[in-house]
Amino acid sequence: MDEPGESAAQDAPTSDRTVRTARTIVVLGVTEVIGKLSMVLLFIGAARILGVADFGAFAYALAVGALATLIPLWGYDTIVVQRASADPGQLRALLAQLIVMRTVLVALVLAIVCAVAFGFSRSSDTRTTVAGLLVVAAVVLDTYTEAYRSAAAAMQRQNTIAVVHLLQRLLTAAWVLTALLLDTGLLGLAVAYATGTAVGPVAAMLLLRRQGVRADWGTVSTGSLVRLNRGTWMIGLETVVAMALFRLDTLFVGWLVDNRAVGVYAAAYRLLETAVFVCWVVARAVFPLMAADPRPHRVRRNTERGIGVLAAVFIPYMTVLLCRGHDVLLLLYGEQFADAGTDVLRWLAPAPLLFGLVYLVTDSLTAAGPTLRVLTGAVIALAVNVALNLLLIPRFGATAAAFVTSLSYAVEAVVLVLLGQSRVGRPRLSRTLLPAVVASGVAAGPLLAPWPLAPALLVAAVVYVPCWMVIARRIDPEQLRVLRDMVKRRKRT
Repeated sequence: MDEPGESAAQDAPTSDRTVRTARTIVVLGVTEVIGKLSMVLLFIGAARILGVADFGAFAYALAVGALATLIPLWGYDTIVVQRASADPGQLRALLAQLIVMRTVLVALVLAIVCAVAFGFSRSSDTRTTVAGLLVVAAVVLDTYTEAYRSAAAAMQRQNTIAVVHLLQRLLTAAWVLTALLLDTGLLGLAVAYATGTAVGPVAAMLLLRRQGVRADWGTVSTGSLVRLNRGTWMIGLETVVAMALFRLDTLFVGWLVDNRAVGVYAAAYRLLETAVFVCWVVARAVFPLMAADPRPHRVRRNTERGIGVLAAVFIPYMTVLLCRGHDVLLLLYGEQFADAGTDVLRWLAPAPLLFGLVYLVTDSLTAAGPTLRVLTGAVIALAVNVALNLLLIPRFGATAAAFVTSLSYAVEAVVLVLLGQSRVGRPRLSRTLLPAVVASGVAAGPLLAPWPLAPALLVAAVVYVPCWMVIARRIDPEQLRVLRDMVKRRKRT
């Protein structure tokens, strides 16, 4: 229930804030889709040209790099968004403090990774080791881009920084594909990947400077860094656990099976990673609103809006992967990946939706500040993930890792919803999920028909969209009103 004193403008389902939020989601979504497609092309090219084993080594290095970012990230970006959203005058100082802390931690992490890599590598694997380190370094250095993204989110100008991210990904994909076509192998791919990634932080810094946002280095002191770190430990631990949950499965497959299994698993897992950008797009649009007005009923309302967007995208996506997963893998990666990865992809199909629920509920619980509830849910899910991976992967291989990934996110989503009731209430999931569930069930008919993939997808989409609109009009008409208002406002402008 909303507070009695809330104004009519706030209660209006098609308020300006709601429409702006939805339009931001659309703009970010378009740029992210193009960027993600470029990364998909990169992965497809790497898988087809390098082969399963070298592609597995590349995917393994990406997973190590993602885990290596845990310490430099450490929840600082969330803190900057929270504090600068509440008090925009702090933004320049917070940005400077964030970059200083990140530089110290990046240097520490890269030194450790290099020492471990060369300590355990064999002389015959030097080129592979160097290539892996370049990929790891690129992933870690990309945390500087995230620093500028957090500043843009605090200003609620995410659209501008999206251009930088798109440019970075397009350049990276172009350079990597060129290196692959020139037959430079894994090392050439790594050099091209690192060079393209380095564009991001520089371009983001220059773009924000043009908008008048510069890091205020004069505010950096021991005291200011202590204040930045104050209250980050819980968010930092939650970030570490969340990223471990997202990446450890690839490492487990590499440790307990081999690089070929990693390559097959990574090919299927890339379809999950490509989809979850929708979570980040939605969260970047709604989290600043949650942080700026963290009253429970406002946070819950924004959470439901975000879940509605995720459901409309992820439930039909899951349906496609369940019904035509083999055809999708065959089209993208080729026969050897499709034959070995179909079962993996089917078990991963629910993961994007479950990941999205976890992501948004986590944001809703941390909008008013850090909470032990989020860390508790993440730790429980990670414990389930690690225990089951160690138990099942030696026997069932990459398929077990896929099953455990989806199950772990389901466990975390349930735990967070239950623990969050006393803080923000329980989101009305049935209302937000039902239109996409029913429409996807209807669209499954064409997908299961013995047709080629392209016409099956086309007919399924033609069936899904009107079906979703009819059901949403009866159950959650706000979604349709927001879309209509967006179109009208765009025409007037």
